[in-house]
Amino acid sequence: MGGYALGSGSLTFVHAADLHLDSQFKGLERTVAGGGEIPENVLRRLRNSSFEAFNNIVDLCINKKIDFLLLAGDIYDVADKSLRAQLRFRDGLVRLADAGIPAFVVHGNHDHCAGWRAEIKLPETVHVFSDREVESRPVLRGGREIAGVSGISYPGRAVVENYAGRFARGAGVPFAVALLHCNVGGIKGHENYAPCGLDDLMQKGFDYWALGHVHNRAVLNPAGPCVAYPGCPQGRHPRETGEKGCLLVHVTENNNISVEFFPTAPVRWESVAVSIEGIADDLTLLETIEDRLLRFRTAAGGKPIVARVLLNGRGFLHRNLVRVSYAENLVQELRNRLPAEEEDFLWLDSVRVATSAEVDKNELSGTDTLLGDFLSLIKEARVDRDLKTELRKTLSALIEHPRAGRYLTEPDDDELGELLESAGDLAVDLLWDGEE
Repeated sequence: MGGYALGSGSLTFVHAADLHLDSQFKGLERTVAGGGEIPENVLRRLRNSSFEAFNNIVDLCINKKIDFLLLAGDIYDVADKSLRAQLRFRDGLVRLADAGIPAFVVHGNHDHCAGWRAEIKLPETVHVFSDREVESRPVLRGGREIAGVSGISYPGRAVVENYAGRFARGAGVPFAVALLHCNVGGIKGHENYAPCGLDDLMQKGFDYWALGHVHNRAVLNPAGPCVAYPGCPQGRHPRETGEKGCLLVHVTENNNISVEFFPTAPVRWESVAVSIEGIADDLTLLETIEDRLLRFRTAAGGKPIVARVLLNGRGFLHRNLVRVSYAENLVQELRNRLPAEEEDFLWLDSVRVATSAEVDKNELSGTDTLLGDFLSLIKEARVDRDLKTELRKTLSALIEHPRAGRYLTEPDDDELGELLESAGDLAVDLLWDGEE
């Protein structure tokens, strides 16, 4: 890859982002507020998990004796940062300072600079980048510059400017790092803040782009320059499944870069899909779900897991699963069977039923019945643009309703397809009498 020879040996740094310290896990909190049952040890571990993840990052930095730490935005979960979060963040930075490890920080859309901040002095080894302009700071080893870090924080939540255009590599910087909270290429599922394209980053002359904002780990370009998202160090909700962590980056004297993932999340979210096809009785279904969940726990090395189960497929048990309270009873029975130890729990959050009866909807759609007409209309709506438009107009009345709209969002094409599929399954459940 391009750049300047280091001249002072190799270097190592950690790239982390989206700590979201003191994240409130609002979904589970709402469950508790509504009278739902969640063990105190599960809630306590989740409430502290963002802090544990940050401590694990600090431990990694110290154990690997790295040269510096990069934190690419959304250190805190909200703009008006909690005092606890700010104190715990400072504690970790003090540990790094005591080990002689500098840290470079930018703030993003969640923890932008317009929010409240306590009067807490950070160690002199920490540099928080300005929200007014791109700044650059050297990384020194023995009084000699081994790298330079450039970055900019968010002045407010919604940054629509392409901040990448403000960056410029300084003359003579041996290894240049750019630290930015942004959305490269309009990645779905994330607000398009500080939007830019990969080409915008590639042409700026930096050796490494340390990005934040996207919660899934991704190396967008491995070298020339390396462009990477580490993902979040701790999943914040059931959609952020799997192992989460940070990146340990090694740079050789020849500017060759290698990126190594390190897990940091104390608790994992998992989503497990189980098909009912071929399952003939309720006990077998129960044991099948239990076995799948335990396999996930083993694969995670016994780490605490909060899981959601999706039951899908067509099968004989569908008529049982759609009975009132069946899924709730299934959840309770599984919770009784699964480990609930203080630290190494496997907590089942929910079971969602998306199964279908053992019927051929394509065959039924050709029948001269109300059900057949409805299924034919659903098939047509999947491909007919005008029908889709009419359907979206109908849904918009509900989405824009002052009360119902608070709980709804406009579906994308994939979600609309799922709604149509569910409508067809519901129609079969209600209208099909089982006769040929």
